[in-house]
Amino acid sequence: MIPQTTTFLHRSEFTLGILAGGSGRRAGRRDKGLLVTGGRTLIEKMLTEGSNEFAETIACCRENHWFYSMFADRVFSDSRSDEGPLWGITNLLGATETEFLAVLPCDQKTLPHEWLDRLTEAMGADDMGVFASDGGRHTPCGVLRRDAGVVLEEALRQGHRSLQVLFDDLGFKVVEIPSIGDDVDTISKLQSD
Repeated sequence: MIPQTTTFLHRSEFTLGILAGGSGRRAGRRDKGLLVTGGRTLIEKMLTEGSNEFAETIACCRENHWFYSMFADRVFSDSRSDEGPLWGITNLLGATETEFLAVLPCDQKTLPHEWLDRLTEAMGADDMGVFASDGGRHTPCGVLRRDAGVVLEEALRQGHRSLQVLFDDLGFKVVEIPSIGDDVDTISKLQSD
């Protein structure tokens, strides 16, 4: 067999979707994307590097639409806030105009430079999507095909809300990417750095 080289998809083939619809319950009900570290908000810190290479950036948020509009081409309300990341990802897929969606949470503290390449390299021709894991901790960082939205909508109709159903029941791949799980769950975690 002739060895095949891996073909990476270029960022211009993706819509970048930002998940910002959570309640921020563990962070004092604050919008985690607006939390400040090192003089910049988490969303600003995350999106200043390489986000302009995507076909489009969209944000699905609970509130503060005006703020997210500074970093996204389109902003829309999470149609059912507090329903978990599966609902937000489904909303992003419904708004995606490209074949592929790259998803990041708004509270990502650090973002490894190669995160997108690592995920797309692992996605086979028949895969609906691939998500990142950090030491076994699943994250909402992932890449999906736009048509995966149909499968996610069915999972939501069946009452599923968490990411775990993607891996346990729907067969989405998981790729280990060290430090991709470095997000802000609580204010104390943000202040500890």
